[in-house]
Amino acid sequence: MTSPEMRSQLTGLKALIDAIPAGPPGPQGPAGPEGPEGPMGDAGTPGPQGEQGTPGEVTLADLTSAIDSAITSGTANNVNSVSPVAASSGDSTVQAVINKLNELITALHR
Repeated sequence: MTSPEMRSQLTGLKALIDAIPAGPPGPQGPAGPEGPEGPMGDAGTPGPQGEQGTPGEVTLADLTSAIDSAITSGTANNVNSVSPVAASSGDSTVQAVINKLNELITALHR
C-alpha cells in the first residue's frame, strides 16, 4: 500500500465518520481544576476618608462605667451563700478536686 492510497482511505473513512449525525448531548462532566490566579493589577490611589459613623449601642465610656459599677458594687459577694463542699472521697483524684473547689469557694469569700 502506498502513502497516497492510505491517505485516500483515511480521508474517506473520516468523511463517513463525519456524516454520522450526532446524538443527544450527554450529562455535563465534572468541573476541571481551578486555573492560576492572574497578576495583580494597579491598586490605584486610595479614595478620600469617609465620614465618621454613628456610635454603636454601647460607647466605650458606657462600657467602662458598667464594668466599674459592677466591680465596686461587690459582685463577688453573691458567692457568700455558697458553702464549702462537706464531702470526702476515697478516690484521691476526686478528693483533690473537692479540695481545690473548697479552696476556690474560700478565696471567693474574701
